[in-house]
Amino acid sequence: MAITHTETVTDLTVLNDGTDVVSIINITTVSVDDSDPSNLTRTFYDIYRVDTSGGASASGFVAYDSLTEDVVKGWISAELAASPRKAAAVAWIENEKNPPTPPEVSKALPW
Repeated sequence: MAITHTETVTDLTVLNDGTDVVSIINITTVSVDDSDPSNLTRTFYDIYRVDTSGGASASGFVAYDSLTEDVVKGWISAELAASPRKAAAVAWIENEKNPPTPPEVSKALPW
């Protein structure tokens, strides 16, 4: 069974100065185990700040109306690659599939 991770840009926040320079990117990461998607799905929501110091004159600037999800994700690709979210999702899914034996359990009274 395979676990897939999907990162989606869910919101963009821009500077309120008329330039529409993106300052914050909201990403939703959904991790799903295809063996039981309805029970083995983990979702994380993250916010990434973007350097806006160059404004609309920054090298490689892309106008807001010309942005694509791939362009936006490219700005934070290093952060996405280093994010612990995927590993945390895999650990959670594996724990749900194979829960550890509890160190203590409740037992009926002997009388």
